[in-house]
Amino acid sequence: MEYKEMNLAELYKKLRIIEQSMVTKKELDTALESVMVFSNEETMKQIEGSEEDIKAGRVRKINSVSEL
Repeated sequence: MEYKEMNLAELYKKLRIIEQSMVTKKELDTALESVMVFSNEETMKQIEGSEEDIKAGRVRKINSVSEL
């Protein structure tokens, strides 16, 4: 493998480009959580049911944890 010499400014610029295309652990965790939710049929049914309840106005305002 042949290596090209470069100065620190060029190296920094290349590292910034690499960094911009990387994903953080938090972003990866969020994506994996979404995949888990979307792949769970029961969870998706519950979400769809909740969306139907909201559209039909079957909601109520909760002001505190004790009202749950």
